[in-house]
Amino acid sequence: MMKRTICYCVLATALLMMVGCGSKSHQKQTFEAADGSVTATVKNGQWTIKNADGTEVVADYDSMRVVETSETGHPMTVVYYKGNQQHWLQYYSTMQLRSEGVMVNGRREGHWVFYHPNGNVQAEADFVGGKEEGAYRVYRDNGVPYYIGQYENGVPSGLWEVYDQEGNLVEKTEY
Repeated sequence: MMKRTICYCVLATALLMMVGCGSKSHQKQTFEAADGSVTATVKNGQWTIKNADGTEVVADYDSMRVVETSETGHPMTVVYYKGNQQHWLQYYSTMQLRSEGVMVNGRREGHWVFYHPNGNVQAEADFVGGKEEGAYRVYRDNGVPYYIGQYENGVPSGLWEVYDQEGNLVEKTEY
């Protein structure tokens, strides 16, 4: 009888440790970008993502969802919802920002920025109804322009300029 009671006590303790306070879902996890620009924290399935100064990455939103996480658990794709708009943020494995912009009805809308892994801007473009519209700029990872042009309704138009590694204009093309 004594052995059976001890066995039940051991099993009950093990079960409490697995289900109770030992569960990772109740623990707080914090992830920080390599450059300290952003910190993501998850506790009980609720995420907060803040800039280095402690402010929310996206200040005005109705709800937020981490859509994709890395193998180590940090956010890779985060969507902030406000009405029919979705503010998308995508991160590299270092938690360095990869891209950001707004989607409306499943299409890119407004100004989008894409970043190199080192944090420098890779490309900037404006979108209307999911198509590029207006100025389009692509930069090398050292910040020097690569090419600059215009889009009209998703099609290149006007003068496009191409630059070399040092930022010297090397080619012009008219669309």
